[in-house]
Amino acid sequence: MIKILYIALGGGAGASLRYILNESLKNNSIFSLPLGIMTVNFLGCFCIGIAMTQITELKENVYFFLVVGFLGSFTTMSAFSQQTIEMLYNGRDFNALVYVCASIGSCILGTYIAYSLFKTS
Repeated sequence: MIKILYIALGGGAGASLRYILNESLKNNSIFSLPLGIMTVNFLGCFCIGIAMTQITELKENVYFFLVVGFLGSFTTMSAFSQQTIEMLYNGRDFNALVYVCASIGSCILGTYIAYSLFKTS
């Protein structure tokens, strides 16, 4: 039962921070791409890369709070998918393609960079 509490606390914090970051960046864009969710997903994936190297025991409470709860609710592929579909339905096919490639590429890159920087062995 304590695991659920850690997940819930982390989830509330992660979702709140995602909202704050997305709101603060929602009026900024590059090539008409929404930077809020792209930034959130990159940062979340970067943090996952760090967690992969630092949390060695997957049953620790820090894992449930940080990875399952906080990062699980902080990164949001559902919003990413929604924004992509909206672009497609609004006839912005090229923007949707660039958004998908940039989002996925930056998330993988963020995780790789963090993992490479923080891996100790």
